[in-house]
Amino acid sequence: MMPLEVQNNQSFDLAAIPFEDRKNFRDAVLEELSNGNRMIGLYPIEKTHSEKLIALFAEPDSSMIHIIGGIFDEHNLQFESWANEFPQTNYYECELSENYGYLPLNHPWLRPVRKQNFILGDKPYHFYRMDGEEIHEVAVGPIHAGVIEPGHFRFQCHGELVYNLEINLGYQHRGIEKLLLNSNPLQRIILSESIAGDTVIGHSHAHCNAIENLSNTQVSFRAQVVRSIAEEIERIAMHLSGLGGVANDIGFALVSSSYGRLRTLAINSLALLCGSRFGRGLFIYGGVRFDYTDEIIEETIANLQIIKNDVAVINEYLFSSTGVLTRFENTGIISKESAQQIGMVGLAARSSGLENDARVQFPYGAYRYNPVSLITLSSGDVFARARLRALEIDESLKFINDQLENLPQGEIKTNVENIIAKKGVISITEGWRGEIIHTVFTDEKGNLALYKIKDPSFNNWYGLSLALRRTAISDFPLCNKSFDLSYAGHDL
Repeated sequence: MMPLEVQNNQSFDLAAIPFEDRKNFRDAVLEELSNGNRMIGLYPIEKTHSEKLIALFAEPDSSMIHIIGGIFDEHNLQFESWANEFPQTNYYECELSENYGYLPLNHPWLRPVRKQNFILGDKPYHFYRMDGEEIHEVAVGPIHAGVIEPGHFRFQCHGELVYNLEINLGYQHRGIEKLLLNSNPLQRIILSESIAGDTVIGHSHAHCNAIENLSNTQVSFRAQVVRSIAEEIERIAMHLSGLGGVANDIGFALVSSSYGRLRTLAINSLALLCGSRFGRGLFIYGGVRFDYTDEIIEETIANLQIIKNDVAVINEYLFSSTGVLTRFENTGIISKESAQQIGMVGLAARSSGLENDARVQFPYGAYRYNPVSLITLSSGDVFARARLRALEIDESLKFINDQLENLPQGEIKTNVENIIAKKGVISITEGWRGEIIHTVFTDEKGNLALYKIKDPSFNNWYGLSLALRRTAISDFPLCNKSFDLSYAGHDL
């Protein structure tokens, strides 16, 4: 089967998706995986017709997205699992089974995605357990101290050593995909900003790109640049938060509070632009609601200069400390091979040596004309995940300063046309955690018929589980913060 090939944010006719029978569909998926392409979606083309399945794959070398379809018997939603040979499909198959009743035969570990206690409709799920005289189980959450979101972590330990960590999520499933289908355009943007509260810009950028390309709306270059500046400020703010978090988890209070001070400067720079420190209200269809003035540019550059100067000193203090390096290095390792096998994305993947950055491989908006550097490290440990945050802050600061000094002229908003019927689009952005994907299909009246969201945390939670294997349970908070994943983004 020849797949339909599209670019990021390129609208396409739904009728162009090739559909084959179950056997040929499975073979086509195997061919995509064998060719080194990464699965980025597996779900029915319509929620009311679950027997028509599509699989999406990313081919970074060509910046293309491959789409293939399969037609199943609605009374026999079974297929031979791909996950034994290609573990990256594991969670996609679990989600497909949980949401639509599909049965991946010989799946290595069919487990809940968001329903916690059941698989295959109503079959009780039993957590993985180990037996032995010195084996013990530690259960943490889902209720945590402070303002941490709900998630359940179950450790199988031998003494202090973790042999398996099983993560159970789905405690705040809000049905946001369904809400997006049934909301008006103004409500949709607010909903997209609420998918993950710490990734307002990343998700609203993906959402607006999708709707704009479904309506053949051309966004001005100035608006695209303003959007990308906001996205990089969000990246800086959250990387500073992550660095403060790992410093706090090893008791390095002075460094942690210093990163927090700089994060405040970053989010205040977003507030200068749009009135919200998290970027809410900035994005509208066709552009942005607020523009940079000379005064805002001057104050933003001043804030970023303080961040640049001070973060260099704080980073030097953090990464030159023998005590810090003792805790960071060789802790929570994910090898490049493991990261690739399970389909990790974003900063966590780049920390294990994988070249994975949508801004570079699937460029969108201003990144098509003003590229950023793709930075990787190879050790795959807490040190790499922390150090890469520091390096990406420097790269984002450079990008923002370049754009502010050369801000193009033009309008910040263009008129939005009507959404076109029977079309589809796959919108990819690079949130601060990694690859965000919004897939949107329309029906014969131009209404939204399918809205599917994939947050980078969907890919990376299992990476955290692997990072804890053969690691002391006391290092869990540090490893967890080094990944800094989203519960809300996963639970949707």
